[in-house]
Amino acid sequence: MIEKANLEHNVKLNDMFPIIEEKLRSGGDVIFKPRGVSMLPLIRQGLDSVRVSPLKAPPTVGDVIFYRRPDGQFVLHRIIGKNSLGYILCGDNQWIKEQGVKPQWIIGLMTAVERDGKTVECSHPEYLRYVKRLPLRRFKLKLCNICGKIKRKILK
Repeated sequence: MIEKANLEHNVKLNDMFPIIEEKLRSGGDVIFKPRGVSMLPLIRQGLDSVRVSPLKAPPTVGDVIFYRRPDGQFVLHRIIGKNSLGYILCGDNQWIKEQGVKPQWIIGLMTAVERDGKTVECSHPEYLRYVKRLPLRRFKLKLCNICGKIKRKILK
């Protein structure tokens, strides 16, 4: 059975975490609406929901994990690599990498996105095509950022 956390009532993930953790530990899934823009265009804040499932195996490059940083912040980002320090992650709408994410920080794995009443599984071919185009998207984001910085310097 899937539990749906209704964040439309401004329930904070911190408050829901014990329930989420217990549900995942017992093998269930949780669905919630993430906040933030780091995973655009895949996840739109306040509109789309994600399904997070327990890890059945170590996550791999391309997977989106739900994890908690040591400062208590919850994050939903994509694995783009791994090294001796841990996982290397980045949001789909970012180019700056977060390194050193430890396996023990991981709460669960995103297994589906719900948008406008339609659920897309992370194993769906359409989703996998989206994932393959991400390196090009990150390059474009970084290039736009550099161009913006140059433009601001010129206009000063």
